[in-house]
Amino acid sequence: MTKKFDREKILQLVNKQAWKDLVNEFKDNDNYQAICSDSILKPIIDKYFIDELLTTSTLKKDPAYKYYLENFCQLHNSSKYIFKLKDDDYKKLIIKIVEVEQSLDLANKYAQFFPDDPICKKVIEDYQEQLPKFVSHSQTGEIIVTENKNIREGDARISLFKSQQEYSFYRSTIEVFPNFLVIPNVALSAVIDFNQVKEHLSSKERNYFFMALIDCAVIDTEDNFKPIRFIELDSIYHDTETQIKKDEMKDKILSIAGQKLLRIRRAANTDSQTNFAKLIRETIK
Repeated sequence: MTKKFDREKILQLVNKQAWKDLVNEFKDNDNYQAICSDSILKPIIDKYFIDELLTTSTLKKDPAYKYYLENFCQLHNSSKYIFKLKDDDYKKLIIKIVEVEQSLDLANKYAQFFPDDPICKKVIEDYQEQLPKFVSHSQTGEIIVTENKNIREGDARISLFKSQQEYSFYRSTIEVFPNFLVIPNVALSAVIDFNQVKEHLSSKERNYFFMALIDCAVIDTEDNFKPIRFIELDSIYHDTETQIKKDEMKDKILSIAGQKLLRIRRAANTDSQTNFAKLIRETIK
């Protein structure tokens, strides 16, 4: 036996613009069947809610607007509910969802329902544009290779080294350690285990840990790529108050990590590779 339909309740929901509650009423198949059969109520619902929902209106100012749209889509597409929109209204609904959906991925999924519509087509093109480009190769069936797209003209690359002196210092370190891998400007967090030192660091030192760089880390490729030496090139730049504090924090972190940090600073102006190499050999003995 069909339960009694409360027309007055539906009218009050429309009058109060209680759209969320009204959506729930539509989920009740018996209620919706009664609404559709009511010659007075059905036109009111169509005019003050369906049309309002699918056209540019004050309803768009409602924070739950997207919720209403998605629920109507669910109602229309689910076999659980008898609610169905007219074909034109369903298309308007999908396009509205595409317009308000901030996630390009989700908007693209909805746009696939009407790919020829200009709005949906634009979203699909934008989605495809941001996908990586697949590169063809001889092992396409086994390995996928992609590359970024929309590469603009110009070259924004910079050197790892801030000065010729830094580069000379790096070349000198390679000369001294020919059987090891020397990495310049390596992140401290890449070569020191934060979990083993964090309890001994202040909040400021912990933050600095993830910003600090080591000028040269000498890596043993035969021992799981673990660093064996940490070497810094100092200059007058390290005499500033700010840099002195950073250097002190870096020294402390490496000390807690059980590692020695060798700081090299030439008093003279010469910075040739040969001089640096000689200096490093003497100081690591």
